[in-house]
Amino acid sequence: GRLVFPGAGYLEMARAAAPGSALLGVFFLQPLAVESHGVLIECALADGRFGVRSAEAHAIADATVHCSGATTGNGEWQRIGHASLRASACTTDVQALYDAFDAVGLQYGPGYRTLVQAWGGASTASARLRARATPEHALVHPADLDDALCTSAAIGLGGGDGATRLPFAVDDAQLQVASGSLWGVRRAVRRLHSVH
Repeated sequence: GRLVFPGAGYLEMARAAAPGSALLGVFFLQPLAVESHGVLIECALADGRFGVRSAEAHAIADATVHCSGATTGNGEWQRIGHASLRASACTTDVQALYDAFDAVGLQYGPGYRTLVQAWGGASTASARLRARATPEHALVHPADLDDALCTSAAIGLGGGDGATRLPFAVDDAQLQVASGSLWGVRRAVRRLHSVH
């Protein structure tokens, strides 16, 4: 029942603060519940790092950091053949995805329900997103980026444990405008960690 600023919005704020930069080692540290009108939100840049933080107008020295990461020169834009990904995937019921999010307490309003079609496989998922009817001030609208991240819910459907999974980090991101249809593509990366 709380209005929470979308984590994807932090990425767009960092992109806007450092135009043309790629974002690296991004961590979502603390959710930002939007509960009052007097909250100031800023993206601070220093020494190749960024931090999105908030505070009451009278207490900016005690700001809470919600997201942090690094910026670097323009990264390499990677094209992904989403048609080939769909060939080995199963169609996913988009409404069922939103119903599952709702069941674990993540309610998406109409403006944040941009998935039109989705496909999921064992380690990849892709989705077509609804095009924006009117241009926005953001280069990459947080609702589009958020639903691109939500596409990961279609990975390995049927084998999950029903737990809520939210991203806490992004290794790298490059937000750019592209022409044509909007697509979200997610690949699961399995990392093995050794303990010594």
